[in-house]
Amino acid sequence: MSKADTHINDFGGLVTNSSHATDEMVVEMDSVSKWYGDFQVLTDCTAHVHRGDVVVVCGPSGSGKSTLIKTVNGLEPFQKGEIMVNGISVGDSKTNLPKLRSRVGMVFQHFELFPHLTIIDNLTVAQIKVLGRKEAEAKKKAMGYLDRVGLTAQAAKYPAELSGGQQQRVAIARALAMDPIAMLFDEPTSALDPEMIQEVLDVMVELTREGMTMMCVTHEMGFARQVANRIIFMDEGHVVENCSKDEFFEGAKSERAQQFLSKILNH
Repeated sequence: MSKADTHINDFGGLVTNSSHATDEMVVEMDSVSKWYGDFQVLTDCTAHVHRGDVVVVCGPSGSGKSTLIKTVNGLEPFQKGEIMVNGISVGDSKTNLPKLRSRVGMVFQHFELFPHLTIIDNLTVAQIKVLGRKEAEAKKKAMGYLDRVGLTAQAAKYPAELSGGQQQRVAIARALAMDPIAMLFDEPTSALDPEMIQEVLDVMVELTREGMTMMCVTHEMGFARQVANRIIFMDEGHVVENCSKDEFFEGAKSERAQQFLSKILNH
């Protein structure tokens, strides 16, 4: 490979120049495998996410869904394969992972808000410390995103003063305030009371309408049918199905996916 074919990206790692990778592909996972000691949790997982895709990752508990999505921004290291995010190698030791994570929004199952900070401070601290924004600019952006999720009146409160659904909407607003190129959701509604789930899903639906690139681990198959354009179905650490939404719901090829759907859709 010639020097003309590569450059050092602003995350510190090496990037291969391509006429289409950074324009069309946001996430490229090729033959990714991961072990916890002797236990293999991911086996040769391959998936590609194009700009504007909404990819739902589903499957039975313990199938490796959350581990897979956490490898995308390096929260979980992997031992084999390659992951590229916007042309940047996640596994490259020279890549600045904290900087990369600042551009890939992550929303967790249990909110992960700072309990000792007010809501507005939760939204501004990373903007100021990681992105180097001035406090006034960070607050303006934070209030804009709190308005988008319907929580401007809660800006001065602390996380413990909010409901679970409100805290998760704050977590989404916090991620959006970092101007991410993509959003990762790891079972964002599984810790919520049933009546709070819809308010979080409504925010996510709105993001899809705006063209946000998303990967979402969820058991909400109604949400998947409404907004996803691709489905990744996992079982025992393998990507068993990787297809369009219609192909998955109307004609899943694997027996394991058919069994999963029969149980999910009949309850």
